[in-house]
Amino acid sequence: MITLCIADDNREIVDLLTRQLESEDDLKVVGTAYDGEACLDVVKTHQPDVLLLDIIMPHLDGIGVLERLQTDLAHAKPEVIMLSAFGKDEVTKQAVQLGASYFLVKPFNIQQLITKIRELAAGSSREFEAMSPEELDISLLLQQLGISPRIKGFKYIRQAVVYVRERQELLGLITKELYPMIAKEHETTSSRVERAMRHAIKTAWENGMRNHEMFDGRPERERSPKNSEFISYFVTYQSFKQQ
Repeated sequence: MITLCIADDNREIVDLLTRQLESEDDLKVVGTAYDGEACLDVVKTHQPDVLLLDIIMPHLDGIGVLERLQTDLAHAKPEVIMLSAFGKDEVTKQAVQLGASYFLVKPFNIQQLITKIRELAAGSSREFEAMSPEELDISLLLQQLGISPRIKGFKYIRQAVVYVRERQELLGLITKELYPMIAKEHETTSSRVERAMRHAIKTAWENGMRNHEMFDGRPERERSPKNSEFISYFVTYQSFKQQ
């Protein structure tokens, strides 16, 4: 049985998550809290396997909770999944540095949350370990867009962004150079890289990525962007946010 604590100042969200998670045979919510100080007490009392932690809470915010967990429960700290209504880069990075295992931006897919809980409880899939700062920035933004790290297209897109940031002209050489470069890096074929990226982008688009501010001004909202178009939007948006 995987034990969970949920900390969020929105009581309706806590109640909804509790019902949905406890409908799974292997998940049990052992404690809930509506502010950061209460969250610390609940975690210390129940020592859950996984903590679902909102960033914005009264008395002590999610970052403050992570800081206290580092000192108060350094040897028995749960895996922490951060829940946020926004994807602010500097806050995300700070949470990762303080030991957060995963980020989900509200509203999120409940099945994605359940899958991640199981992976973390099993001691696998810590997304942020051994990443360069550049890869971390890209990965966090891809997750905010709803592209799951569990699918192959995620790492191919991340690699494509790294390459295009180094050489902008690769956007015009996506079939001739970019796909083969990624394929070589991951020991696969160009066609598989193209298909995996296209699937990842299309799925995220249908699940709400179309509403992200990255695509403000794009006239076509029903059709998902082509791979090269998505990478162009991504690189431009990320460069703007980092200014």
